[in-house]
Amino acid sequence: MNKKLASLSIINPQELAEKGGQIYAKFKSNIDQTHQGEFVAIEVESGKYFVGKTDSEALMKAKRQFPHKVFYMVKIGSRAVIHFSSAQRPISYGNVF
Repeated sequence: MNKKLASLSIINPQELAEKGGQIYAKFKSNIDQTHQGEFVAIEVESGKYFVGKTDSEALMKAKRQFPHKVFYMVKIGSRAVIHFSSAQRPISYGNVF
C-alpha cells in the first residue's frame, strides 16, 4: 500500500464543515473588509488559515505548511464553501463543493 495514502486520516465532511465554519466565524469580521472576494483555506485541526487572491493561491499557501491535509475553503464575503483533499481534487457533498 502507498505510505502516503495510508497516512491520510479519514475525514468526515460534515465534521470538517462544522469545524471550518466555527473557525471562520471567529475571524470573519477581521478579514471581510480587507479581503472581500479573496479566498481563505482553513486547516481545521490547528485552526490556522491562509488567505489568497485566488482559491489556488490560498490552497498553495496552506499546502506548504500542511501538505497532507484537507482544507475548508471559503470565498470571503460569499456563502460558497469548497473542500480540497491532499490530491487537490474538490470533494462535493450536497451544497458543499
